[in-house]
Amino acid sequence: MNKLLVAAVAVAMSTATASAFAGDFFVNGNLGRANWLQNRSSNGMKQENQGAAGQLRVGYRWNSIVDYGVEAGYAYLGANNNTVTQRGDSALEGYKLKSRGYLLGGNVNWNITDQWYVGGRAGWYRGRQTLEARPMNTTSSRLATGEYFGIGAGYNINSHFSIGLNVDRFRLPGDGKGDKSMYVNMTSIGGEFRF
Repeated sequence: MNKLLVAAVAVAMSTATASAFAGDFFVNGNLGRANWLQNRSSNGMKQENQGAAGQLRVGYRWNSIVDYGVEAGYAYLGANNNTVTQRGDSALEGYKLKSRGYLLGGNVNWNITDQWYVGGRAGWYRGRQTLEARPMNTTSSRLATGEYFGIGAGYNINSHFSIGLNVDRFRLPGDGKGDKSMYVNMTSIGGEFRF
């Protein structure tokens, strides 16, 4: 995936140097909360599925009526903690599922006024999912590629810096052996620097 990230950034940089296109490089960072979505079962599963999350994205955006661009980055989606108690049994079993990985996609921004904007993004998320099972204290991990998409709105402080609120959704694919896909919704605030 590192090679894919380097290739994406190289393509964005080489394409952006063409004088026929005017635009900006950008660095965008978000911090917020992740909400892991999973069906509750009837065996007493208790979910503690919210936690800190963040993203860092870089890319290039061409200026037009609606600005459009390419992006690559890294996302940390926090952890999904679950505790399972069987009926009539005081034993606790549980697990923690974490995911972090790389982003590659495209984005659009529409400046409603000189100050206010709305935007969207979509692409692929290549993440490492780590499962820690308790009380056995076993750990397993695997790489999987899913999709992400998001929307946001914000305020341009000046031509180089903006702040905004974003909502993103990530799909974490199942293992193909009965383990279904999970979804993570991330709500965050962030800032973008353009140069």
